[in-house]
Amino acid sequence: MIRLPKRLTAPGLESNAAALMLASVATGALGLVYWAVAERFFDTADVGRASAVISTATMLASLSCLSLGGAYQRFLPVAGRSSTRLIVGGLALTSTVALVLGCLFLLVYPSHDRLFTSSAEYALFPFIVVAFAVYALADPILTGLRLAKAVAVKNIALSVLKIIPVVVLASTGSALALSGSWAVLAFGVTAIAVVYLLRSVRERRDVEPELPPVRELWAFQGVYFTMTLVMTVIPLVLPLIVVSELGTEQNAYFNLAWTMCSAVGLLRAGVGSSFIVEASAPGADQPALLRRLVRMLGAVAVVSATGLAVGGPLVLYVVSPDYFHAAAGLVLVMAVDSLVGTVVIVYFLLAQILRRLRLMLAIQIVIVVTTLTVTLLLVPRVGLIGVGLGSLTAQLVAVTVIALPLRRAIADLTAPADREPEPVPAG
Repeated sequence: MIRLPKRLTAPGLESNAAALMLASVATGALGLVYWAVAERFFDTADVGRASAVISTATMLASLSCLSLGGAYQRFLPVAGRSSTRLIVGGLALTSTVALVLGCLFLLVYPSHDRLFTSSAEYALFPFIVVAFAVYALADPILTGLRLAKAVAVKNIALSVLKIIPVVVLASTGSALALSGSWAVLAFGVTAIAVVYLLRSVRERRDVEPELPPVRELWAFQGVYFTMTLVMTVIPLVLPLIVVSELGTEQNAYFNLAWTMCSAVGLLRAGVGSSFIVEASAPGADQPALLRRLVRMLGAVAVVSATGLAVGGPLVLYVVSPDYFHAAAGLVLVMAVDSLVGTVVIVYFLLAQILRRLRLMLAIQIVIVVTTLTVTLLLVPRVGLIGVGLGSLTAQLVAVTVIALPLRRAIADLTAPADREPEPVPAG
């Protein structure tokens, strides 16, 4: 078995999870500040164009990462001296895919003149995608190396630094000043992070890797990537259903409510990522980590659900009474949904540790299909609350399906060390 230096195996579930949650909260809050400052110093049209470029580049960058983040969090803790090869290879692959996707977007997008007002903006767009891609991939790499605090430093630093060019470059009156400066700073911050993490993995150069066979690695990655693609269906399709059935005004109400609900998912993801890394580490006390996970994830779920139920309607009312009347019911239902969904999250985390991904993928497909089907049936009848009922129904179905597999996964993870686990298919 791999033996890493003691400082690389010290318990860090709570501290790393807290760092990841802090990064999510801080970047979200500073993001609002960024766009408020941009609106103050730039024309609204330039802000709108820059936000479209940034959101498009972010989407393409996310696809370019090929869901490698899941594999990094699961296998970097046991990669030993192979860590450097895996990290450099992943960054190179992601950069290449990002450059290709950025160029393909320019070839197929029909309204270049609306998104790009100069040849410089047009030519630099693929490189913006590359910068955003490597910036995004650095997070799971750092997390997989148990450097979650560096994730918080990296993300908060960019969130603060990118505000400075908004003021300094205001006289240019160009959308490129916003998107370009953001990309340059993202690449610079990422370069510093990569140098830091490569220095960190030097301590592993004498550590024998304990990775599964290559076929199993590819199976894990393939299923995880497919699951990521499936998960993107809900946020893409739900707004279209709302617009189609209720109109664009109702979609504005829905967008604000759904954004608050999505923040809960980011907090749970921070806890989950930390657990995956800690439970995958050599010599990890997985039963104890599972107990700590349940306590921490339960606390986050209760606090988040309470915040949604109490603070969500209040935020909606402060924005406008119309928002409150339209979407308060949705937020209340989603507060309950977040509690039920936490049980599903626990199973997904255990499935990754045990590499039982086929059922995890099947459950995610069931969640997507059920959510969209019930939403389509209810939204025309009950309004936006129908979206919440669709999501809650899907989570209840998922909990029913995973009841026995979850019990079996808990038993296998907490089995005595001298008992041989049952063989498990990698996919």
